[in-house]
Amino acid sequence: MRKLTFLLLFISVACLSNCKKDSKDPGPDPDTELPYTPIQFLRSFDVPGSEKITFDSVTKNYQISLPESYLSNSAELKMSLNKNVVLIDSLGKATTDSTITYNFKGNQPLTFTLRDKEDKFAGLFTVYFEIAGQPKVELLTKVITINTNGFKSPFKFVSGVGTIPSRPGQTPPVIKATNAKTGFSTQTTYYQNQENITFENIDKLVGADPIKIEILFADKDPIVFEGLTFTRGEPFSRIPDSKFVYSTKDSVFISGGYFISTSKYTVKFTSDFVTSPATASLRFLSPTSLNLEKFPANIAEGSYLLTFHEGEKRIGEGSIYVSNVASKSIESVWKGELTQALIRNTEPLTFKKGDAFYAKPSPVEYGSSNTNFDVNKLPALRLKSGATTVDLKPALAVVNWATAGVSYPVGKYVVPASLAAGQYEVMAVFPDKTVSKPYWAKMRVN
Repeated sequence: MRKLTFLLLFISVACLSNCKKDSKDPGPDPDTELPYTPIQFLRSFDVPGSEKITFDSVTKNYQISLPESYLSNSAELKMSLNKNVVLIDSLGKATTDSTITYNFKGNQPLTFTLRDKEDKFAGLFTVYFEIAGQPKVELLTKVITINTNGFKSPFKFVSGVGTIPSRPGQTPPVIKATNAKTGFSTQTTYYQNQENITFENIDKLVGADPIKIEILFADKDPIVFEGLTFTRGEPFSRIPDSKFVYSTKDSVFISGGYFISTSKYTVKFTSDFVTSPATASLRFLSPTSLNLEKFPANIAEGSYLLTFHEGEKRIGEGSIYVSNVASKSIESVWKGELTQALIRNTEPLTFKKGDAFYAKPSPVEYGSSNTNFDVNKLPALRLKSGATTVDLKPALAVVNWATAGVSYPVGKYVVPASLAAGQYEVMAVFPDKTVSKPYWAKMRVN
């Protein structure tokens, strides 16, 4: 009989009963005239190597108890299906296979669906795995590098870990960190095979003070590691992509971190058309936030690359357009996937003849997934170098931003094969004949 590995199977409507039975007891056939009950789906249910299997017919939960000596990370669920009952696979399709191999260690409980072939009734079942004894966890490093987005999990769960949770209603494990010198303590919930761990006020753990970390499993003794140290990772900064055009009276908020109140933070306004970049100070707001409260004096309208610095170290970049009046411009130019429209390109433009690329205009026309956008509303791109000027016509490309539930058009362009190598200013020529300021980066054509 073929074995299928299922990670998660879809939920269906189930019929309930109010009793508990040993899962290995056979139930009545579905083609009898008796009322449908969950146990009737299976003649038997077995997990080789288990010590005990308990079935709750109210919740349709199976509890698999494994001995402390069980070292495998996976288990086999062997089912004998009643007549006309089928297993629903991860694609929602029916299969007559009845063996599931599941990698349970540190993963969420397994769910699977059984239904009759005529689709008259169905039941969703959940399987929890618990291993007796203490979990064995190894610490991979005693020096942990952190940032505002947390730190990579330093733990290796060797054995003794079932599903998370390992029983219905059980709370997941908790990771607790304590500064042994100051007494500061913070904790967070540990979820299924979590690779990144985050704490509130994590900056209070950084320094030479020894840190104690505890892993608190439900109904288990705490696992304790002492003498760890937390170091600050490389800071980073970014600006939101939701706002592009700023007036000189606006504030620019920078997120990232983690930032230090005693450090000096600055931003430089640069472009391929500025010989002396303008610099402005950034105000420290919190370990995760900085603010540009005042633009450099007499900064000209146009497209700029912003580079953020902590002291002399560059910690991030962004792109904005500065204007005190309503303006039309180019928000981003890039080569690659269309989905890169969701962020702004901050890299130089180096293209080859014949390359296809995209440009996002500003303002952009938003719509829904079924909006019929008009390519004639998109700007042409004007490439200019000395006496050479070439206008590139757009082809329509539509970005579907599913997270926000909106779509918008961008232009797709091709570098002419006949274009001479060199550096070109990039400007947008809109249908109303408006010509934008040059994009902050010149296009290098090789």
